[in-house]
Amino acid sequence: MNAKGGVGKSTLTMAIAECLSVLHGKRILLIDADGQMSLSLMVASVKDIMEFGSRKHTLGGWLTGLLPGNATLPWQSLVYGPVSDVDEARHIYLLAGDMDLTLIERELVAAKALAALRAGVRDFLAEATHYVDYVLIDCAPGLSIVTEVFLREAQWHLVPVKPDVLAVSGMKYLNRFKSRDPTLGFAKHLGVAINMMQRNNDSDSVIHDLLMGDPDLACFSAAVPHIGHLQKAALFLRDKRSIQNKYPGEAGMAIKAMVQEIVRRTAP
Repeated sequence: MNAKGGVGKSTLTMAIAECLSVLHGKRILLIDADGQMSLSLMVASVKDIMEFGSRKHTLGGWLTGLLPGNATLPWQSLVYGPVSDVDEARHIYLLAGDMDLTLIERELVAAKALAALRAGVRDFLAEATHYVDYVLIDCAPGLSIVTEVFLREAQWHLVPVKPDVLAVSGMKYLNRFKSRDPTLGFAKHLGVAINMMQRNNDSDSVIHDLLMGDPDLACFSAAVPHIGHLQKAALFLRDKRSIQNKYPGEAGMAIKAMVQEIVRRTAP
């Protein structure tokens, strides 16, 4: 999560999920907690996404069940899968995003249901660990109510950052927010993923070196370069492709190295 958008968080979430599944044999649940629904559109067809929305098989549909007087829907009944256009990725599941997420947040506030929201998310994540190895939550940029609750109830948070001044400022904003009230709990810092790195850009190189030189940030060793391969990877294809075809070259090697570090850092 980064308070600044445009850092490639959804693409990176998808890539981490697919590499965890294919290269490490992990079962993954993706939660699209961003009203823009980018992650959902990267791993499932537009037709499927529209069907999820019409049936309310979305994160928003589950959140609506937390409102007073509504029946809480079992999250398992709303999850779709397996998803992904990578042939070898057989165990990735999706709780799709919802464009009405901001409106649903307002309803939860008006109904004074924030305690129910936090308790519901806590129970959801605890139950999910019995079904999958990793729950990856693609949060919206900024600090919405739903994003804050996920950050407080998740075990870890990963910060993707583009090596520019605004993205680094967004990361610092998150750190300031985290330190405001430690009694409320917060996910442990997993690390900073430097993404969309332009090797021939002096400014990117300077910021990269500053980030890597700060041990408190726990930056992942490989920066993901800003190249066209990942833009193509973000387009869902009906025809399956291999993990190597989807993530080739330097970008693929960087993502796979990052995922290896994630597995090591999250090991019990």
